[in-house]
Amino acid sequence: MTLILHKMGDRIWKIIKTISDMYEIDLERFKHRRPFELLVSVILSQRTSRENVRKAMERFTRRFKSVEDVANARLREIEAAIKPAGIWKMKAKRIRNIARQLLKLEGGLDSILKSPYPEARKILASMEGVGPKTADVFLMAARNEPVLPIDTHIFRIMRRLGVADEEDDYESLRLRLEKETPPEMRMKAHLALIDFGREICRARNPRCSECPLAGICSSRRKT
Repeated sequence: MTLILHKMGDRIWKIIKTISDMYEIDLERFKHRRPFELLVSVILSQRTSRENVRKAMERFTRRFKSVEDVANARLREIEAAIKPAGIWKMKAKRIRNIARQLLKLEGGLDSILKSPYPEARKILASMEGVGPKTADVFLMAARNEPVLPIDTHIFRIMRRLGVADEEDDYESLRLRLEKETPPEMRMKAHLALIDFGREICRARNPRCSECPLAGICSSRRKT
């Protein structure tokens, strides 16, 4: 059993290292945003492209200057601002709901960011419209928390490469990848894996001929 676990650890590290080395990642991209803007951008990034998030955030930050502005806004105002990001009706409700919850929280996001990781994550994940993954991505972006959040792209990559299966949930896969990834590499690994999932290991028509991990991919062998 120890040997099997060791081999799996080596496999995970090979995947993480190979994909991370493929991309030049701008790890400073989050530093110019205020905490609430970062949280909004994390919500907007779900099921859309980075370019669409950029367009939506430009409109959003022109229209709204504070959490209070968003909490007191009409839904159609938020919808109009974030429309480029897609699924704007659902995302607008979530964003306004989160803003209203933050106004009731003493110290708001600044207070959360001063808390230890377990406490900060618990508070965020307990908020309606946030959840564990959004909490992890926000903390990673806002204060370089050494976590490796798992999204649909990362799940797909790890299932195809034999690291995850259908029984794995967010927490089990996150902890498995974090165990094999040095803390200082986790943000880059997270962002590189997402790029890899969007460009190479796509849900439809994966570009297997361009994949440096095709030799160890069980999904490639099946096709």
